Amino acid sequence: MSDDCLDLAAHATGDPEAFGRLYDRHSSVVLALCVRNATNRSHAEAEDSMQETFTRAFKMLDRVEDCTRFKPWLYRIARFVCSEHRRSTRRRRGHEQAAAEHAHLQLVGGETTDSSDRAHQSEQLKRLDAALQELPDSERLAIHLQYLDPNPAGAARRVLGLSKSGYYKTLDRARKRLASLMAMEIST
Repeated sequence: MSDDCLDLAAHATGDPEAFGRLYDRHSSVVLALCVRNATNRSHAEAEDSMQETFTRAFKMLDRVEDCTRFKPWLYRIARFVCSEHRRSTRRRRGHEQAAAEHAHLQLVGGETTDSSDRAHQSEQLKRLDAALQELPDSERLAIHLQYLDPNPAGAARRVLGLSKSGYYKTLDRARKRLASLMAMEIST
């Protein structure tokens, strides 16, 4: 009987350390899978995906029908989680870029034809994008929702778990922090 089979059986009988042994045995390979599948090979993103993989696996251990196939079952979960994270990251970056462009157009008041104005606008857009990256995730998402979602408070309730007033407080805090970051960029 394999070590995986022994630990799955021990987990089923209530051994609190059995899943830890499965984690220890497979976490390095799952992490390597996640690094390979992470956007820009981000180690932090890969670690998040690895943790999510084991969280899901733990919740579904009773679905393992053949203990000798535990490893491929776990790796399928890892590939699925990594794929979800990649898609989510691409969507978030697309929302961030769209929000930055929208905010930039509001800052400059529309289109200009002068090339020096376009260069200045491009520089402002880069500064805004960098400042957005400095915001905590919840604040950055609040700004994205405000400019990209027809019902930002409803989306914030679903995505961030915030009440309507909680969303607007987060949005206000995000705008103030963003303004402060932009002001620091100008002074440096």
